[in-house]
Amino acid sequence: MIRLIAAIDQQRGIAKHGCIPWSIPSDEHFFTSETKKYGGVTLTGRVTFDTFKRPLVDRQNFVLSRQQLSTQGAEIVHDIDDFITNHSEVWIIGGAEVFAQTIQRADELYLTPIDATFGCDRFFPEYQDQFKLVSQSPAQEENGFRFRYEIWRRK
Repeated sequence: MIRLIAAIDQQRGIAKHGCIPWSIPSDEHFFTSETKKYGGVTLTGRVTFDTFKRPLVDRQNFVLSRQQLSTQGAEIVHDIDDFITNHSEVWIIGGAEVFAQTIQRADELYLTPIDATFGCDRFFPEYQDQFKLVSQSPAQEENGFRFRYEIWRRK
């Protein structure tokens, strides 16, 4: 099963100038907890991986890159089709280009919509026509941000 996981603002924004423009520790905990499930296989783009500063603990880290490079604690993937064919359980964790390349193959989306706009310059792809909402947490608030956790499944 291919799962995409992201926090998004009201305009589906996910980043601004290469950084996440909000701080919601409970969402970071949610991300960590969820991505350790189902084998903990994560795929991210190189630019997004570089923002982590280190591999994600207790997960298998795969980094999609066009370049020949070496990354300690992660395996480099050059062919996304081959990778997805050979992994039955994968968490796609960003960034925008990787989300755009994989959303057509996604079975589920784990989204944290934030009730705010941050002037983001990187966006999660449109999804509501292809997926249906199957689970939604009650609204929560932390650090002045209202948000909820949602799971969407392919129609």
